[in-house]
Amino acid sequence: MQKEVLDFENRTSVNGVLWTPRALDLKTVKTLSNNHNINPILSKILVGRNIEDSDVENFLYPKVNNLISDPSEIIDMDKGIEILVNSIRNEETIGVIGDYDVDGATSSSLLKIFFNHYKINCEIYIPDRLKEGYGPNRTAFDQFLKLGIKTVITVDCGATANKEIDYAKNLGIQVIVIDHHKIDEELPDSIAHINPSRKEDFSKLEDLAAIGLTFLFVVALRRALREEKKYKNVQEPNLKNYLDIVALGTVCDVVQLKGLNRAFVKEGIKIINKNMRKGIKGLCFVSQAKDIGVYELGYLLGPRINAAGRTGSPDLGVRLLTSVNNDEVSAISEKLNDLNKDRQNIERNVLIEAIEKVEDSIKQQNLNSPPVSLIVEKESWHLGVLGIVASRLKEKYNRPSFVISTCQDLCTGSGRSIPGIDIGKIILDAVNAGIIVSGGGHSMAGGFNLEKEKLESFKEFCNEKILEVDQSILQKKNKYDDILGSTDINRDFYEIIDQASPYGQGNSEPKFILSNIEIEFYQIVGKGHLKLKLSGRNFKNLDAIAFGSVGPPLGNLLSNHQGSQLHLAGAIRKNDWQGFKGVQFHVYDAFIA
Repeated sequence: MQKEVLDFENRTSVNGVLWTPRALDLKTVKTLSNNHNINPILSKILVGRNIEDSDVENFLYPKVNNLISDPSEIIDMDKGIEILVNSIRNEETIGVIGDYDVDGATSSSLLKIFFNHYKINCEIYIPDRLKEGYGPNRTAFDQFLKLGIKTVITVDCGATANKEIDYAKNLGIQVIVIDHHKIDEELPDSIAHINPSRKEDFSKLEDLAAIGLTFLFVVALRRALREEKKYKNVQEPNLKNYLDIVALGTVCDVVQLKGLNRAFVKEGIKIINKNMRKGIKGLCFVSQAKDIGVYELGYLLGPRINAAGRTGSPDLGVRLLTSVNNDEVSAISEKLNDLNKDRQNIERNVLIEAIEKVEDSIKQQNLNSPPVSLIVEKESWHLGVLGIVASRLKEKYNRPSFVISTCQDLCTGSGRSIPGIDIGKIILDAVNAGIIVSGGGHSMAGGFNLEKEKLESFKEFCNEKILEVDQSILQKKNKYDDILGSTDINRDFYEIIDQASPYGQGNSEPKFILSNIEIEFYQIVGKGHLKLKLSGRNFKNLDAIAFGSVGPPLGNLLSNHQGSQLHLAGAIRKNDWQGFKGVQFHVYDAFIA
């Protein structure tokens, strides 16, 4: 077995990936296994994710009640609550400005649902991505002023909206910011700025998505309203019932799925599958999603809500999640499904053009590998797909990627990064250096605006910043949790490892190497997928699939090596069909044995 490990460490796979074992202390693996009476492979998975002995129970059985902090630990939380309660006491209508993505839509929806419970008037404003751009803007505040709204909460936006919040203040509107994005040195002049990214904040909750912060805000608000005599006859809402929305926003914002985030998602998924909210049920119907988990939330439901913001119908997500009318839910769900199809077509065309630009650049510069950062631009690329195309480029080339749409003298861009390179900080540094007009984000994603004449300066700036980090980060790498040479891969084995779910950022799905495998059978199915039957030392005819693999390099290797031995890298997933509960190996990569 050791020989196989060394063999993998010394060469790259057919996909050009360096696969290495997770750094494991086998003594710790044994200790965790004995102390908690868990399978050694599960113990190895936990140790590989830096789960300490004292954290095992909370990791395997996360409970929001056990992991949630006192909201008052977050800076400005009590201040924001006090201001809001005073507005509520005066029976004012509350304004909410949310981002147009899933995190913003779920955060806005959560507030509205909570306010509706207490019959507190609330108006939601979701900026039009294509016409207004990101975050609070003058149009929103002007509209709120016309409605007599003097207190506005921003969710998942506002962290760097200095000019816009100054404008609101001059109108006599007080703004409470709830945001998790990285902040500039100078904070907006809001009445309260609830953001764990602030250097003055010691809550250690900077990994929460905006929806997580909003949930804590609601926890604090419910506590405060409990003391208000006017609501003494109102039965308090069970906030646990809101965790379905919290789970959706948390998964889709790709935050660390550890600690409280993990509890949000695990409990939220249970609630979705037990008592599904009408809006979520509508999305499940149009997307044909069943047995909802992280994949369904992140890849089936989330993109349909995002499609609203990407294609110029920004409020549809909030309307869907807050609706209790079956006909309205059905109509909005169908609309979102259609918008998602439109988004997919637009995305596909922009991605093809972006890849062509990257490949042309590599050829022109006579490079053997992609440059340290990928920055591609074209006039009038659809603003709604810039981020997702940047994500696709990042995945394909393992480089921080920026996709920019130019329009006359102003450019709008979106970036996605790889672990170890903080793209949010790069964008803020570029703002402070006067290279871009505005922008922000977090470590893995960000957005910005810049003048066309400074495009080349921005490219140079990004390359300089990325060259400052350890360049080994740019090598395509992946880690496996164990080598399965003689393990019987069945449903019992899957149930053991599935105790480590839900998977996501910071808690990746366990990956394994199947060593010395023979492909007994293969066939092309669907749109370029390979369906396989695998045999190993201790099993025969294991179902497997390699999605989107037809052609070079992976598909060619798999289809041309029947009868010869391969090492396959991938994940073990359940495969339920017509009452049969089985498993399937998802092939990601391969080595010739």
